[in-house]
Amino acid sequence: MEPEILFTSSRVDEAIRTMVMQIREEFQRESSFLIVGIQSGGLNVAKRLRTALEGFGMSSIYLGSVDTTLYRDDINRLLPAKGLLPMEIPVSVEDAAILLVDDVIFTGRSVRAAMDAIFFLGRPRKIRLAVLVDRGHRELPIQPEYTGFRIETDYNDEVNVLWKDLEGRVEIAHG
Repeated sequence: MEPEILFTSSRVDEAIRTMVMQIREEFQRESSFLIVGIQSGGLNVAKRLRTALEGFGMSSIYLGSVDTTLYRDDINRLLPAKGLLPMEIPVSVEDAAILLVDDVIFTGRSVRAAMDAIFFLGRPRKIRLAVLVDRGHRELPIQPEYTGFRIETDYNDEVNVLWKDLEGRVEIAHG
């Protein structure tokens, strides 16, 4: 069965702009801050957010990425099949303001694992969460402060952000 396209590039760009306005409101007083994308889809969203924030004149925005594999509670099921992606954090997380970014939030377990990875490196002053798609069904008490889309799904549904290329086309598919 062909997945149903829920949102196309223009709607995604609109959602990113809305998120950026909200993020800018909170982070504009920071002398610098770190945007950390959860590998791999969250990093694509993080790059778009950073570019848009810089377009509003915000500077000193560092971009990093985190692979949650080693910090997941289901590592025994994932590790043999999944290789590790690099974790790149360009500045100290100690006392940092961090915007953690993912493409889709579901149970909250990937976000928890990403925070564990960050806390392994130090103690940030604050972490805020931005997601492009919130599909519900949380199993942990983790909620994003910034959300592009909220959609209703069944627990076993799949929601994918399909990146055609970073600057251009992106689609959000369900099914």
